[in-house]
Amino acid sequence: MTQKHSLIIGGTKGVGRELAGLFAAEGQVVTVVGRQPPAPAALSGGGRIVGFRGDAERAGDLLEGLRGEIARRGKWSSLVFLQRYRGQGDAWSGELSVSLHATRLLLEGLADEFDPAGDRSVVVVTSSAGSFVARSQTAAYHVAKAALRQLARFYAVRLGPRGIRVNVVSPCTFVKPESAAFYEGRKDLRALYARITPLGRMGTAAEVAQAAAFLCGPKASFVTGQELCVDGGLSLMLQDALAREVAGLAG
Repeated sequence: MTQKHSLIIGGTKGVGRELAGLFAAEGQVVTVVGRQPPAPAALSGGGRIVGFRGDAERAGDLLEGLRGEIARRGKWSSLVFLQRYRGQGDAWSGELSVSLHATRLLLEGLADEFDPAGDRSVVVVTSSAGSFVARSQTAAYHVAKAALRQLARFYAVRLGPRGIRVNVVSPCTFVKPESAAFYEGRKDLRALYARITPLGRMGTAAEVAQAAAFLCGPKASFVTGQELCVDGGLSLMLQDALAREVAGLAG
């Protein structure tokens, strides 16, 4: 293999955009899939970001299109799933279709397309809502995020004998380039996050992307079936004690 080729499903914004930049800066060709894919970009060192128009709600069509992309640009080194349902229809069927059905279909359909000389890594980016309940999100969102974690474990075992690693990154609330202005305009909210998070601040999309890049790379070559929480330690906090602390109550 002369140049790594990685695929990011749903990588047009936030973590996906940051991760594409990290891969390309390493000299990789990065295919970024989205309904509105990014314009092609070349980076110093030979890295390139290539946009590919596709919709995870039509996973069968997307799979066939990506096979053509492989023929043009070479087999995969890493495969990262970041897609989620953004439609206006039934949230339950839409979320399960985009998050679960598409991930399963694409992973099984592309498992034979990993370059033997590449990292042969799959990373599924989920959410802390796979373990906890966020009142602002739907039941479908929670079920999908929890199921993706188990789906990743299943394929870690199923695909392990072929040298393919499958891991999970689970972030909590973080600042994306697209949401930076929102949080900058709400300093009290940022201060509250800083107070309740053991590391004393909010995380960023870049930090979530760095965790995914680590799991994709050779330094994680013997890591599979694991979940890496990227939340600054927030999920370690006991809720009732945290409520008392925020309320200014001792004990």
